[in-house]
Amino acid sequence: MLLCLDAGAVAADLAAGMLACPSCQAGRLAPWGYGRERAVRLRGGRTARLRPRRARCRSCRRTRILLPSWCAPRRADGIEVIGAAAGLAMAGHGCRPIAAALGVPAATVRGWLRRLRARAEPLRQHAIRELGKLGYYPPGPPREPAGSPLGDALNAVAAAVDCARRNFGHGPDMTWALAGRLGLARFLMPAPAG
Repeated sequence: MLLCLDAGAVAADLAAGMLACPSCQAGRLAPWGYGRERAVRLRGGRTARLRPRRARCRSCRRTRILLPSWCAPRRADGIEVIGAAAGLAMAGHGCRPIAAALGVPAATVRGWLRRLRARAEPLRQHAIRELGKLGYYPPGPPREPAGSPLGDALNAVAAAVDCARRNFGHGPDMTWALAGRLGLARFLMPAPAG
């Protein structure tokens, strides 16, 4: 699974044979059809139809799905919905009120939060590494701990998003796509079956 901020640019790079294989590093990815079309729920009751591009390495023959980073892999909801749920949970709201506010089942919200809480420390570490790659230097005194591992992880993701927006001039419309690209999407993936 490859998460991309700009699907159009990635599709052009894929067609031109400019994408390196993340598995073998030696080969180049080539177009390999499309994944199954699906609907992704967004905030405000909106949905987006998504048919992700597939790619295959010319050397190692492994295949990849290219997903926009606003979409959480193997989830029916976009990063903006799941991120809003996590933010509401950090503000002290329970699963049922969050579910009612977002228009999703309470069991779904519980599953998101359980997955994020179980992977909070790896998510925090990943976001900190991304901050280092972005050349982050704190503008002032360090933030106080959020009071929970998930809160600290979400603060680290928010700092990485803020840094990426400042460094690359991304507007507020890219906030959730950046949050997905900088770690939130990867750590939301459900555990493999079996």
